[in-house]
Amino acid sequence: MLIEHDERMAFTNSMTTVPGASGTTPGIFAQQDAAELVYLTRNGQVESRHSGAAVVTGPDGGVLATVGPADAVVFGRSALKPLQAIASLRLGAPLESRHIAIASGSHRGSSRHRALVREILAAAGLDKTALQCPRAWPKDRRELLKMAARTRRPDGPRPNRLAFNCSGKHAAWLSACVAAGLETESYLEPDHPLQQEVLRVIEDYCGTEPVEVGVDGCGGPAPRLALAGLARGFGRVASAPERAAQGLPIDDHAVQVAVSMLRHPWAVQGRNSSNTRIMRELGVLAKSGADGILVVAAPDGTAVAVKTLDGASRANNLVALNLLARFAPDQVELPALRIVLDAVTPTVLGRGQPVGRAELADPVLEVLTA
Repeated sequence: MLIEHDERMAFTNSMTTVPGASGTTPGIFAQQDAAELVYLTRNGQVESRHSGAAVVTGPDGGVLATVGPADAVVFGRSALKPLQAIASLRLGAPLESRHIAIASGSHRGSSRHRALVREILAAAGLDKTALQCPRAWPKDRRELLKMAARTRRPDGPRPNRLAFNCSGKHAAWLSACVAAGLETESYLEPDHPLQQEVLRVIEDYCGTEPVEVGVDGCGGPAPRLALAGLARGFGRVASAPERAAQGLPIDDHAVQVAVSMLRHPWAVQGRNSSNTRIMRELGVLAKSGADGILVVAAPDGTAVAVKTLDGASRANNLVALNLLARFAPDQVELPALRIVLDAVTPTVLGRGQPVGRAELADPVLEVLTA
């Protein structure tokens, strides 16, 4: 649902404490501290509610607005991939633009995605057996049918590591290890030099040190940090091309990541996916993460990070894009925003017809109309 505002409002199993951090901190913020972000209606009645937190940071990295707990600490999950890609580039991974895009993304396992991952590995003298991410099926039904048609196995196709959504990140990490002369067998261990470089990049860009490192779904380290820091880091990546064009000092690796994600949005997620559509049609960076994480950032560095407490992602696009349009009105074209929101916001159906919709909750509206 698009809500008007001055013509601009669119709609732990294993945990490592980071050296220097102050020990293990409490888990995710409690329900009583969360703010309602979005509710869904069915036939005029509220059917479900999604609570969480959202933070808006400005081009200078300062916090402009918060919804919910301002000090929320979260696992960044796959929203950290652009920063993890910067670490791979810092260590010398020889990645072309399309490879950087898939290293920064969570792809859907299509044949094009798998081909890119193979290219990264081959350039490093490796193959898919070097990957230590889990095996997975492609997320696109048409890709599954293609796999079934091509397989020569009598028992049919099997899931593989190339199709796992994080395989691009893993391939880039392996490429970096080879380029830097680092050992590849233990590249996922928190104390591996590659993973230590990842932590340095996160601290450099987010302006905050991860307080802990857990284990992500792909098997790699999962840093936990302030939601505001996550927004700040993403904003600094998004603004890198503009800052470089102005002659300001900037890490060229961040420029490469931002340009690559916008140049190859299909590689970041995939056909008809929300991250891909947002980047392709709005020209802003977008990266989601598992369990209700989303970060979006405009070219000027204004950024929004959202975390839903229940881990659902269907509320995130509506919240994040509205907040981005409110605080960076000259960075987002309203007509395009309306189209994108209509595409990425869930519709409540009954017998195949719309009978309800997602609505922004009062805590978000209060920030938007302040």
